[in-house]
Formats: sequence, structure tokens, C-alpha cells
Amino acid sequence: FDARQTIISSTRARIGGIRVGMEYRRVHRFGFGFYGLGNGVNTTSLVELSPDIISAHFDIRYASIYYERVLFFNKKWEISATAHLGKGTINGDYLIAGESERRKYPEITVRPFEISTTTYYNINWWISAGVGVGYRYMRKTPDEIQPVYNAPVAILRVRIKFGKLTKSIWDHDIKDTY
Repeated sequence: FDARQTIISSTRARIGGIRVGMEYRRVHRFGFGFYGLGNGVNTTSLVELSPDIISAHFDIRYASIYYERVLFFNKKWEISATAHLGKGTINGDYLIAGESERRKYPEITVRPFEISTTTYYNINWWISAGVGVGYRYMRKTPDEIQPVYNAPVAILRVRIKFGKLTKSIWDHDIKDTY
């Protein structure tokens, strides 16, 4: 499970997600991530687009491929660096000062690129909790939209090691490996 706290148009936003992947030689991880804003983001302005916007609501959803490199590990701790390359959409609506009806803005295709570093604490042999920081950059996005979504991210993760859980059925010594 992969939760992110970020800033979108000067408003804090949560992006929930899930990652599924594989590990190779204990230090290389790769796979897919699926992210969305849940109920979206409400903001009282969108000055990056227009100073006349007094209220906006938008959603962002994207899927990504990722590569994570473990930089340090021992039995209890782990530090890694991750790169995500994704594709998704942004949609929503906004209200301009003096108008009574909200305007819908067209769905925009985005291609987020994100780099981050995460520190994990291994609670036991099959579950870990992690925190980290990173930065999201929206590639191939209209120039007026980029400043809204290019932002730092704070990361909170819970990692369940399904491979180790499965192997532990017939190999009880797997609990002692890290």
C-alpha cells in the first residue's frame, strides 16, 4: 500500500495507491503502481491557471511502472531509491468569480515522473512500514498545468512480503533471512 501526501495548487492532497512487483537479488525491485486521489482535491483558488478562479475540484488517476534500488539493508532497516514513470488523466471543474455555474475543464492526459527515497522498518519478517520523500514532475503536460502538479511528495508505505509468506509454508527458515 502506497500513500502520498503532496501539494497541488497550494493545497495539501492525498494520493492513495497500491504497488505490485517483484524483487531480484534482494536489491532490485520493479513492478506497477496504481494511484488516484480518492475523492479528489478541493481548492479555493487556482492562480496558476487564472486569478479569477475562486474554487476548483479535480481528480488525478495514473498507473506507473517503477524501479526501486535498495541502497542499504540489515535485519531491521532498509533505505531505497525509486523512480516511477506513469501515464494517467486529470479532470475536474472550477468556478470563476461572479459566475454561478461551474465550468468543466477537459480531461488532460499526464505523464508523471517521480523520484523518491524511502526508509523502511521491518516490523517482522513479512511486513514493513516505510516513510520517504520525493518530487513529482509532470512530463508532456500543458505549460499552464505543470506548476499545479509539479510538487514534492511525502510517502507512507506498508509493505507485505507475499513471496516470503508463501515460501514460509514449506521453508520455515525463510523467517530468518533478510
